[in-house]
Amino acid sequence: MTNVLVTGATGFLGEHVIRELLGSGGCISAFVRPGSQTGWLQQRGVKLCVGDLADRDALERALLGVDVLLNIASLGFGHAANVVAAAQASGIGRAVFVSSASVYTQVPNSSKTMRVQAERLIADSGLNYTILRPTMIYGTPRDRNIWRLIVYLRRWPAIPVVGRGDALQQPVFVEDVASIVVQAAGAEHAIGKAYVLAGAAPLSFVQMIDTVCRCIGRGVTRIHLSPRAARAAVAVLSRLGLPITVEQVARIQEDKTFDISAAAADLNFSPLDFEYGLKRELQWL
Repeated sequence: MTNVLVTGATGFLGEHVIRELLGSGGCISAFVRPGSQTGWLQQRGVKLCVGDLADRDALERALLGVDVLLNIASLGFGHAANVVAAAQASGIGRAVFVSSASVYTQVPNSSKTMRVQAERLIADSGLNYTILRPTMIYGTPRDRNIWRLIVYLRRWPAIPVVGRGDALQQPVFVEDVASIVVQAAGAEHAIGKAYVLAGAAPLSFVQMIDTVCRCIGRGVTRIHLSPRAARAAVAVLSRLGLPITVEQVARIQEDKTFDISAAAADLNFSPLDFEYGLKRELQWL
């Protein structure tokens, strides 16, 4: 790659995308909000473009002379129209947009609506785009899901489980996603396509709990709650260090399993097994 602009560069996934790019050569720029923690980017020679995704002019200035746009910033916040318009105006040669596998949920929510609308806008933009839809991303203390589960299970002897806890999840390791973001930008055969990025195999919430407990050497008592009781317990769970919303109570009962064969065939996607990725994450303890 020659000149690359990364949005969302200071976020959880964005940080790993930058680290992946550092070994690829070329000029790396990061579009960051005013006041962002950018010391580590500057130390590594990343060019900073300060602005807000709501400011199309700032985006256009940041895209001057850029060959590849890697949009890691969430499509669920309503800024996609500005990003797409700025990319069109700049004549960008290649763009990769990170969306989310949550576009497949059957639980109504505004974030899904925004992401679906953003994906349609991208598909109709005329850009040489690729859309990536990762599932739940984990891998460091910055992840909002597995790390919280680790911390909770190290602290408490019991954990509430909605229903039987047998709905399937397919979490994906952050470095696996970052690698594919960068790889997709150079894959001409991926232009105009969307790919789901999920873990190597699905597992239930109960299996995830058991795997974490085995890896940290702790036991736990599972307290099974009805969905109604779980919704009522949301405030209590947050105080115990397991923040969850009513929407998440509904979504945790959905099977979230995905076919990753397209990403495997086109992008050589070969994600880590959950237990192996978890052991990598536990090295942060």
